[in-house]
Amino acid sequence: MTEEQKLKKIKVGREILEWILYLVGAVLITSLLQSQLYALTTVHQSSMQNTLQEGHALIIDKISYQFSNPKRGDIVVFLRGENTKGFINRYKIFLKDVNLRLHKSFRSNRLIKRIIAVEGDTIDIHDGQVYINGILMDEPYVKGITPKMELVCPYTVPEGYVFVMGDNRENSLDSRSFGPVDIRSVEGKAIFRVYPFSEIGKP
Repeated sequence: MTEEQKLKKIKVGREILEWILYLVGAVLITSLLQSQLYALTTVHQSSMQNTLQEGHALIIDKISYQFSNPKRGDIVVFLRGENTKGFINRYKIFLKDVNLRLHKSFRSNRLIKRIIAVEGDTIDIHDGQVYINGILMDEPYVKGITPKMELVCPYTVPEGYVFVMGDNRENSLDSRSFGPVDIRSVEGKAIFRVYPFSEIGKP
């Protein structure tokens, strides 16, 4: 092998190595963004009709709740029964999500609901309407009436929790039956709908 051929071989090897490093870097950056900052998720339930439909794709803001608490009216994504706080927990969740997608599956405990009450709020439901701290809620987004909940009303949300309900009140498994949601289980806030393109924008 001539000196020129050796140099050419070294050059090709370096180019291959550079491409591998670029690809690895891109995968790492993407995984960090998806697991720690912003994520893309798909709606798999009908409980948020008519605000959200099955198949809608949403961008989830995971960073905001690291510096502030969820608020009434926020549409949130949470993993029921799982702790989503901390770098390691979020990265483990991301890796499991990737594995599920490869097997064409998804998490059944990842739910999308609207926050109706936060810690310290007292919620009451009667005559198909919701009252927070004794004040009737104005809820133009609700589909149908709001049936009473299994929890004893009025109910005060404990510290570190939020009370969530689906907008499709007559067909939603939510805090009325399984109780308040631990803030540590909240992955983030739905901030933007990217699909369908005809409904792109804030949900």
